[in-house]
Amino acid sequence: MSHYRRRAGLCAPLFLAITLRIIMGVILLQLALPIRAQAPTPLPPVSQSNPNTVLLPDRGNVTILKLDDQLRVGQPIEDGKSLTFTSSDVIDGVVDRDMHLKGRAQIRRNGAVLKADEITYDPDTDIANLSGNAELSKGNVVFKGPSGQFKVDAREGFMETPTYELRDSRGSGKAKKLTIDSPDIFVFDKATYTTCTPENMDWYFTVSNLEIDNEQKEMVGTHGVMRFFDVPIAYTPYFTAPTGGQRRSGLLAPVAGYNSNNGLDITQPYYVNIAPNRDLLLLPRYMNHRGTMLGAQYRFLDTKYAGTLGGEFLPYDKQTGTDRWKYDWQQRQAFTGGVGPGGAPLPGSWTGYANMSRVSDNLYPTHFSQSLAGVVTNQFRQEVGTTKGLTGSLSNWNVSARAMTFQTLQPDPTVTVQSPYNVLPNVTATYNNRLTPVSASANDKYLTLPTGPTTTFSTDFTRFAYNIQGHLAATAPGVYSQADRTVVKGAMALPQVTPGYYLTPKVSFQSNSYNATPFNTLGVAPVQGFTIPTFSLDSGMAFERDAAELKGFFGRDMLLTMEPRAFYVYTPYQSQAQTPIFDTADAGFGVSQIFAENSFVGNDRIADRNAATLGMTSRMIEANTGAERASVTLAQQQQFTGQKVGLNGNIVNPSTYSDTLGSASVRLLGNFSADMFGQYNTQLNRLVQTTVGGSWRPTPGRSLNFGYRNVWSPPVQASVQNNQLFTPSATTTDQYNISGQWPLSRELSVLGRWGYDALTTKTLNTLIGLEWTRDCWTFRSVYSQILNTSQITTTQVLFQIEFRGFASAGSNPVDIMKLNVPGYMPTSKPIPPSIYENYQ
Repeated sequence: MSHYRRRAGLCAPLFLAITLRIIMGVILLQLALPIRAQAPTPLPPVSQSNPNTVLLPDRGNVTILKLDDQLRVGQPIEDGKSLTFTSSDVIDGVVDRDMHLKGRAQIRRNGAVLKADEITYDPDTDIANLSGNAELSKGNVVFKGPSGQFKVDAREGFMETPTYELRDSRGSGKAKKLTIDSPDIFVFDKATYTTCTPENMDWYFTVSNLEIDNEQKEMVGTHGVMRFFDVPIAYTPYFTAPTGGQRRSGLLAPVAGYNSNNGLDITQPYYVNIAPNRDLLLLPRYMNHRGTMLGAQYRFLDTKYAGTLGGEFLPYDKQTGTDRWKYDWQQRQAFTGGVGPGGAPLPGSWTGYANMSRVSDNLYPTHFSQSLAGVVTNQFRQEVGTTKGLTGSLSNWNVSARAMTFQTLQPDPTVTVQSPYNVLPNVTATYNNRLTPVSASANDKYLTLPTGPTTTFSTDFTRFAYNIQGHLAATAPGVYSQADRTVVKGAMALPQVTPGYYLTPKVSFQSNSYNATPFNTLGVAPVQGFTIPTFSLDSGMAFERDAAELKGFFGRDMLLTMEPRAFYVYTPYQSQAQTPIFDTADAGFGVSQIFAENSFVGNDRIADRNAATLGMTSRMIEANTGAERASVTLAQQQQFTGQKVGLNGNIVNPSTYSDTLGSASVRLLGNFSADMFGQYNTQLNRLVQTTVGGSWRPTPGRSLNFGYRNVWSPPVQASVQNNQLFTPSATTTDQYNISGQWPLSRELSVLGRWGYDALTTKTLNTLIGLEWTRDCWTFRSVYSQILNTSQITTTQVLFQIEFRGFASAGSNPVDIMKLNVPGYMPTSKPIPPSIYENYQ
């Protein structure tokens, strides 16, 4: 017999007898399991625990390894205060005059180690001569050669025909001669450098002279030749390069590719390290079909402000004969007060922000963007704003103001993109009596939620404006050239939340008033405001039981839950047919929206509701980790009176039954996952929305994905006031996509994506890529074709070769791979070396 128990907490009061009976009836009919609320057995008091309890098992003589970041690092010692230690099979000589170490000879001093078959050391001159298998190691730097001479205290010397390792960068090589000028500066004559292992010297760099500064993490060389499989591929008379991850001014790897818009496309970035909190990236770009573009990006960071400033300019486009440009400025500023974790302003702070971007023409993103997200962008925002948290007796109040204008592009002449109204300005004041954050209990095991009533109040004034410029359909979402809107909202709720149940009654209201100026008064009725109250009651419970029958399948303890939820909302009907729309849209219909008070998002519509929503969620959870392996949700709404308020007018024949929603998510041991969502209309006897997605990822670097989406849209009413034409019902989305990544061998893997639109019978996007990874280099190549608009298709070829720990060339396709292939994993980066890796 299976028993569900209510999650730890007080017993829930019966808030509505009939609602609870319906919930329990649904549970019994669907699962036919004997269910009873059963409180968990209380834990014994701390005083009753056994004082002899062993918290950690006795490991006997087993050695316990620790991570290097758990080991204790001693304080550094000055060379003058450190001791010198020697060891060898045989030692002879004169004390304090001459010392001969023979057979496995070693000299150690303050972390530096000298080794050789024979070492002769003169304390007067501090010179040690090494003969046979000479080796010098300090930190993560190791030099080896047949012989050498070093000053032990000064850490100066030389070595003939050495080999070396720089384990910070995984670099190694050999040279004709090594000269050590100081403990951290090494000079090589006729040297090579590579990050490959000696067994796979696929690439290496030869230089006439090479100086490595281990403290500054920089190398400087002359007459450098890059060789790939012993074939010279590049030459430079002088170069500098970092050997670590520190920022440093200089040339970055060039970015090269080909696409159908620009032809051969090459960018040579130059990085300028201005200060620890400021830098500049210069981006000269050459496109043989269009010309030379100059770009730059400036980044800045301070305790009170942070942001970026960037721009691009093409003086003359060979294709269009015009100047092309773009600018982008983003900044966050704290005028008073401070900023907490994640950039959130502290209570009482006064902050501001700016987000300004604009382009020269409609096709600029299509022609010049180097990412898929940028290609499909058709709107650029210019926005500034500020927020002030009041203090003292007004500490529950926040005041904010902002202004926004929009640049809406029209890249496709067959599809009109409507621009939103400009906001000039928007001023808001909000009150919230529940600003106390969630706190932890005394034993840090539970969270303490704030108790008592929740009261919120806000007032919002917005001036909407638009310069219609004679093309109403393309440039305005409505027929008003200017309008003022004032919105006042208030709400009071009394939440009761426990681990076993929650109950939240809430009363709220919203009042709108308008003063609008139509562009053309013909056929436009006077604007109507409204004042509408709302009552809602949200409730839910959580039951769980041990699922012993699933342990054999998953190999671990599992829990099954049942979480019924009941939601009731009442909003009286008030006609809003003469109320304009400025920033409001239909919220859609999903699992989260069905439990919402309002079926619209924005401030211009309040749906009339007299409806109860019942839903049930069941989860399969790992008992020890809390990982969710499966989740299933069903929900439906019963409207006691049909909703009359529509987005563009009153609904003629409102329905009292909502569509039935169902969603499911499955995660089987991290290898297989599937997500499904469906919206079923009982009157039409059809699925209105269907979304199916699945993936199989047996191991890292192996993934197969599938997705399908179908959407049927109901008819849209015509509205003169909101500049909306009648749109009949139709299937608006019917798309498929498949993608994946799979290795063909230990070195070569392929990946791809194909997206198809069944309505237009067109391929939306195609991507084919490969990744060839060797010991010290990786080659990536991608062919991509994207349907930007009904008339423009962009084809691009991206390729990159990356020499591990040294440089890369080409156009990095990793971003487009991640965007198109869910679960894509690029070549693993080498593990950073440990400070104990070369410990001797």
